[in-house]
Amino acid sequence: MKSSILATSFVLAASALMVGQFNAVAGEGGTAGGSTDCASAPALSIGNNSFDTSGSTVSVALPAARGCAGHTVFKANYFTFTPSTSGTYVFSTCGTSWDTRLAVLSSCSTAAAAVLQCSDDSCGYQASLSLALSANTTYRVLVGGFGAADGGVGALSVATQAAGSGADVIVGDLVGISNYAAVTVNGVSVGAYAIGTTSCNIGTAQLQWFASPDNRHPFIPQNMYRLRGGRLEQIGMGWGKHGFTALQGTVCGSCTSSGTGSYLGIGCSDPYSSGLNGSQSGLGTRSEVNAATGVFPGTINVGMPTAGTSIHRRIQVARPDLDPALNAGAIFLAEGHYIAQDDAAAGNDDNNCSWRTFSVGSLNANGAYNLTFTNATQRQQPAIHAWKTFDASVRLANVDVPGDGRFAVAHTVKDNGNGTWRYEYAIQNINSHRSGNSFSIPVPAGVTVTNAGFKDIDYHSGDPYAPTNWSIGMASGRITWTGADFANAPNGNALRFATLYNFWFDASAAPVDANGTLGLFRPGTAGAPNWMEMPLRAPGGQPTNPADLNGDGQVNADDLGELLSQWGTKGTADLNGDNWVDGIDLGQLLGAWT
Repeated sequence: MKSSILATSFVLAASALMVGQFNAVAGEGGTAGGSTDCASAPALSIGNNSFDTSGSTVSVALPAARGCAGHTVFKANYFTFTPSTSGTYVFSTCGTSWDTRLAVLSSCSTAAAAVLQCSDDSCGYQASLSLALSANTTYRVLVGGFGAADGGVGALSVATQAAGSGADVIVGDLVGISNYAAVTVNGVSVGAYAIGTTSCNIGTAQLQWFASPDNRHPFIPQNMYRLRGGRLEQIGMGWGKHGFTALQGTVCGSCTSSGTGSYLGIGCSDPYSSGLNGSQSGLGTRSEVNAATGVFPGTINVGMPTAGTSIHRRIQVARPDLDPALNAGAIFLAEGHYIAQDDAAAGNDDNNCSWRTFSVGSLNANGAYNLTFTNATQRQQPAIHAWKTFDASVRLANVDVPGDGRFAVAHTVKDNGNGTWRYEYAIQNINSHRSGNSFSIPVPAGVTVTNAGFKDIDYHSGDPYAPTNWSIGMASGRITWTGADFANAPNGNALRFATLYNFWFDASAAPVDANGTLGLFRPGTAGAPNWMEMPLRAPGGQPTNPADLNGDGQVNADDLGELLSQWGTKGTADLNGDNWVDGIDLGQLLGAWT
């Protein structure tokens, strides 16, 4: 299974093996190795392709679609790429020394429909992306800088990404959302929903699909999320659908049919409608599933209550979490996930999630919202990737637990404008059976931490896990969120597979590079680690006094002079945040005099 902690970018970069060299000829009006004119762009080749954007004056604004997040690519150069065979291709600037951006387009248009995928800061400040392309189709590849000053000589590598050896199931598409009558729970109206999922076997072996009581079939959990106010939260979860037969479709390309419903053929797809995935009799408890191995009992739901109300076992979402009047500007996401033991045994279980945005419509007569999918399904990405898609400041890394499974950690830091910074972290357990029970961030002495918080997602319908919130404490130079201890509470609140938890606080210090720590809930084998580290941003060693305008560690005459020079403007000396430097700010500065 897993053996190391890897940033997402390094996984892609490792796939983009650079073989051979190729120097593209400049198109008319372009610079060496690329063209500022999309129509006359030179062709890329498999391997390394040199480029030089230093002479480009072209900036290309991209829409907020498919990872672009409204990016502008500065000092832009275009290439074309025409694959000879259909498959997944990796484009990477990871060896380049300056801050790059990268996009693949279906044409020279920059409309949302033409944007296939974008990348920014996938490997440090460089870019890497992978996507499926069709044979003998010409695509446009756009490379350039993050900012107006970013540009120069670089290398754009192109490589094929081989399909997983063995069975390899992914979510090829999310199609349709069903809703069911709401029920009042503890005074809150809770609606029930189900998501249609189409699976694809992109591997080199047929995928087992035997109906219960045989356990050789996929387990299909589904979730819902909301991105609002700079935070991605899980707002809904359901039990998982147990697969029972596989059709042999072509959603993901050509299909070599297995000739039987007991196997999903190589390259084939299988549709499960939202109605099918919402059928309560076919839904199973998550508590029986080991997501790291894909193994669960053949006889499911032993000791579980029978399906009761309309919301039982389905994705449950509280009405306030979807109410458009309470969620202005929010982005909503649905996620499908397939867990299968032959996929896991082949080591192909880290690409089994896909997500898609949806819109919230009217409230129907049953008290649930009408939900409609928007945009395209983002294949082979857990929902936590959406945060970075819509917020370019987010950093994302994978945490792979040896002999177990994967977590994904995302975070961002925002300047509050008052001498404090908001630190936002989210951790999604993709398929770790050991699960997580603590999260810790270093906080140097002298840094003030306020407004610390935590959010999880509650289990339901008889799943035995406690809803107790993790505690928050400061000790030994760290802020730590602590959940249940397995030895004392095996059904306590842990970060289990297919769930996402949030952690946040404000601090009086700007961010620096650091390491966070994720504690593991279940014990591992002898010698296995009990915690994992991951790179992230945390408060720095020197707390920032907002009145220290020149950053020399003191508030003195130099800062007074700076404030007076900004008098009557909206400058950095606006200490109280009212967009005006005046006597109130002067009073605050004098009050902080050192």
